Amino acid sequence: MRKICFTLIFTFILFACASPIKYDSKLNNLVGANKATLIKEMGTPSAVKMLSDGSEVLAYVKANDVYVPSEFYLYNQGNPANQQDVYSPFLEDYDFSPYGAAFGYQVEYFCQTAFLLQNGVVTAWKWRGNDCKSY
Repeated sequence: MRKICFTLIFTFILFACASPIKYDSKLNNLVGANKATLIKEMGTPSAVKMLSDGSEVLAYVKANDVYVPSEFYLYNQGNPANQQDVYSPFLEDYDFSPYGAAFGYQVEYFCQTAFLLQNGVVTAWKWRGNDCKSY
């Protein structure tokens, strides 16, 4: 009984997570939809391009920059006696200073999705990026 419960809970958690596979499924469900349905589902497009054959490409872009702090960052832990006490781990043979870019990095998450509409109907889609997922 315990194994069955564990398996069910694990399966639920697995399927509850966001994934690119679910995003693909969401986009596949939009194939055959008209432009109004696409805009209702995805929102206002970031860009629209008219092709010479009368087809249309609607593009959606989602971007998010995240700052990841360094594990070496010293958070305010009260008022130290002097700066030497705070920065003493950094004053020996380390090749970085306690200021500037040594304290973390920026990560960009983005997803660019494009839909091809022919005669006002979604016929194809394409996405690229590291944050294309759906729940």
